[in-house]
Amino acid sequence: MDFSEIDRKYPWGKPVIVAALIALSVALEVVVHIHFNTAVAYTHIFYLVIALTGIWYYRKAAVIALVFGLIHIGVDYWMTGVLDPAAVVRAAMFVIVAYVIGALSESSDRYYQEREEKHRALVGFVEEVRLRIKGPIRTMQEDLAGICRRVERGEMENDAVAAALEEQIAHAEKVVASLRELQQGVIEEHRS
Repeated sequence: MDFSEIDRKYPWGKPVIVAALIALSVALEVVVHIHFNTAVAYTHIFYLVIALTGIWYYRKAAVIALVFGLIHIGVDYWMTGVLDPAAVVRAAMFVIVAYVIGALSESSDRYYQEREEKHRALVGFVEEVRLRIKGPIRTMQEDLAGICRRVERGEMENDAVAAALEEQIAHAEKVVASLRELQQGVIEEHRS
């Protein structure tokens, strides 16, 4: 499934999903942490939001993770009256995980885009080679077929055959020169 097409068709999809998951996570923070007086197990749900946001919005997910962490620390402090080091560690882990996932996802997407650009350049190169050599090769093919027919019919002398073949060799050298020029262009583009 191509998610870029879904993104084009439903551009509001990702923000709605992230907002719904954030609302669910905050609700869990309030209901589970305050009502059931537990501060550990439900926080793993935060990682779903953090991971998804990191994949879609890269390192910006660290902001959401920081907000989750501050809410978690705040609710924990409000309930106990002390700053729990475990809550601080969990909050720090939210931010670290968000940053790592965001950085990896951004790097992966950048690599994919660079690879796509190189692929498009290669396709363009192949098309340019095809266009540059198509005419000269077709001309050589037709000329050589004509020379062959005239030789078979005895219409050409050795000197005329030699001159015609030299002309075809010149066409072939132009094709080779075009290929070298294109190859040099690719090498220079690759270096930059």
